Amino acid sequence: MLSLENSPGIVSAKADLKEIFIAILDTVKEAFISFYEWLKAVPVPAPPTVLKLFSNNKANLILFTVLVVYVFFINIRGYLMFAADKRYAERKVERIPERTLLKYIWLGGALGSGISMIIHHHKTQRMSFVISAAVLVAVQLVLFSFILGFLGFWTFF
Repeated sequence: MLSLENSPGIVSAKADLKEIFIAILDTVKEAFISFYEWLKAVPVPAPPTVLKLFSNNKANLILFTVLVVYVFFINIRGYLMFAADKRYAERKVERIPERTLLKYIWLGGALGSGISMIIHHHKTQRMSFVISAAVLVAVQLVLFSFILGFLGFWTFF
């Protein structure tokens, strides 16, 4: 008996999605590089109090890209974990532990997890989750803003 996960249609769909995902990542990378090159060409004087972590712009670009990719993926993962847990709850199968869900909120996925909570109406009765997600969205936005400030990216705006 052939399992559903290894069926030819599923395998080809996974391969197609992988190719699409890689193409999207390449496009995003090229867009960031183009945007960065454009920013370098803009003649904006930097204030004397600007803090930069590195004087090397290439290192700053790499750190910025790593930060953006991490935040993007951890938020997508948090969203998917809450959506999957809601689906598991509806089907009455083994659930994702609350500790795991909270871990994704704390690791930077508060925005994605919060959006998933709202869209899927999951864990909205649990005030600990609602308050944790709301507070951590604000904390993470401030934290990421400071990190970008230390990398010197706010001097361009």
